[in-house]
Amino acid sequence: MTLGEKIYRLRTEQGLSQESFGEKLGVSRQSVSKWETDQSVPELDKIVAISDFFGVSTDQLLKDTENIQTTSATAQESSQNSFDLEDTSPESGLLRVEYRPGRRPRFEYKSEKMVGNLPLVHINLGIGGRAKGVIAIGMIAQGWLALGLAAMGVLSIGIVSLGLLSLATFAFGLISLGSFSVGVISFGAVAVGIFSVGALTFGQFAFGASAHGAQMAIGDVASGKIALGYSRATGLYTQVSNRQPFNYEEACRAIDEHVSSNWLFFKAWAKGMIRWF
Repeated sequence: MTLGEKIYRLRTEQGLSQESFGEKLGVSRQSVSKWETDQSVPELDKIVAISDFFGVSTDQLLKDTENIQTTSATAQESSQNSFDLEDTSPESGLLRVEYRPGRRPRFEYKSEKMVGNLPLVHINLGIGGRAKGVIAIGMIAQGWLALGLAAMGVLSIGIVSLGLLSLATFAFGLISLGSFSVGVISFGAVAVGIFSVGALTFGQFAFGASAHGAQMAIGDVASGKIALGYSRATGLYTQVSNRQPFNYEEACRAIDEHVSSNWLFFKAWAKGMIRWF
């Protein structure tokens, strides 16, 4: 049995991943992988550290022998119902499946292909599983495309998400869509943003059942500098339609007169929303 095979056996007997084992020794997962496949040999100080960690002698590690006697209580514990499967071939990247009686199963996949310092795909499913990659899927996910209970990325989808485009129960982003949504442009049951659309909305331009906009609001109940309401409107310029179409031309003149040109395309969008409502 080679040194690499012994390290692999000792590590898997304790249910350690290459990444977690590497962290304990202060080396990378790739270094551990190279040791176990006999592509490289640990430095002397690392051999001593491995010996101490697993409770075996350096002679047992270095000599060509099949038997390894450990003094570590953890290493001696095993169960017929437990398994730890790990594949680190270059074609597949890192693939790990862990199961322990009384604990929830865990599945992790990390592609070998990298984009910058991120794996192309990282999937980590299990309690507390963290995923970080170009495409990241996990309990906690961070990436260009992130899917998880908590997600952060360019496009993020989850229970709680933060991103340029965010879709979640609680969504925060440049463009956000969720039950509770906060963003520059936001859509939700409760929406807060510069341009917000929903049931209860707050922002500079607000549109919804109950709309409250600093510049403009349109809704059943509306309050703002320019307020167009079906039932009630409060503001500098108001229209109450009683379910009739709003006076589009007068409302547009009010927008041009009272809303600063600094709002650029938001003014044009607001005029379009008058027709939509």
